[in-house]
Amino acid sequence: MSQRKMPLIATIVLLGLWAIAFTATHWPMSDPQQQALFPHVDKVVHAAIYAVLAITTLIAATVWNYRWSLTLAATVALAMVGLGIFDEVTQMLVAGRTADPLDLAADALGAVVGIGLFGLSRCVCASWEVYASDTP
Repeated sequence: MSQRKMPLIATIVLLGLWAIAFTATHWPMSDPQQQALFPHVDKVVHAAIYAVLAITTLIAATVWNYRWSLTLAATVALAMVGLGIFDEVTQMLVAGRTADPLDLAADALGAVVGIGLFGLSRCVCASWEVYASDTP
């Protein structure tokens, strides 16, 4: 695959995941409590969705040649919180959905976890590369 196509592919994947997440969180529900596997399952789902979105955003940003930094991490975190606010506000327009501040908190927590996992994976990979280059 051409390196020139990677930024476009990363962007398409990010937008596709966002569209799937938006659709999933805006699907009308008759009784959310009746369909839950366990109490507060929606908070876990929100956190997981936003962790994946944050990681995908960071991958897309690095493919677009943005350097990993605390500024990039903070920008992605703020973008995820903004997206979470948009998500919660627009859910009020859907039958059976409500805006829940705890969902927004789960979104933010998921984004922070995703950013942390991305940063940790970069550190581990960098350490592995140093270790691999030192061994004969």
